[in-house]
Amino acid sequence: MIRALHVVTSISWAAAVAVFLVIAILGWSAPDTRVHAGAYAALATTLWVVIVPLTILSFLTGVLTSVLSRWGLTRHWWVLFKLVLTTGATALLLVHTRVVDAAADAALGMGHDMEALQLQLVIDSAAAFGVLALIAGLGYIKPRGITPWSDSSRAN
Repeated sequence: MIRALHVVTSISWAAAVAVFLVIAILGWSAPDTRVHAGAYAALATTLWVVIVPLTILSFLTGVLTSVLSRWGLTRHWWVLFKLVLTTGATALLLVHTRVVDAAADAALGMGHDMEALQLQLVIDSAAAFGVLALIAGLGYIKPRGITPWSDSSRAN
C-alpha cells in the first residue's frame, strides 16, 4: 500500500512539474500582461496546493518504502542516489517557492524584475522535470550495485 502511494505521488509530482513548466513557458512567452497575471497566479496556486504536498508525500513514502522493503535506504546505490536526488529536489523546491511568489507579485505590478523571474521559472522547472525523470528512471531500471553499508545477506 505504501509503495503504491509512493509511485502515485511520485508520478503525480513529475506530472505537476510538467504542467508547471508549460504554464511557466506560457507566462514567459506571452506578450500580454493579463496573461502574465493569470499564469503566475496559476503557478503559485499549483506550487502550494499541488507540488509542495506531492513533494513531501513522495519523499516520506519513498523513505518509508525503502526502510520497510528489501531494498533498504542505504543498501543499494540506486536507492541512495534516489534519496539524495529527492532530498536535493525537495530542498531546492522549498527554497525556490519565493521565486514563484515574487513572479506572482511582479505580474500584479508589485515591483520585481519580471523578465529575470520568468526565465528563472522556466529553467528551474525544466531542470526539476529532468531530475524527476532521472529519479523515475533509477526506480524503473534499478541498476545493480550494493553500497559498503549493505548487509549482503539481506540484499538478495
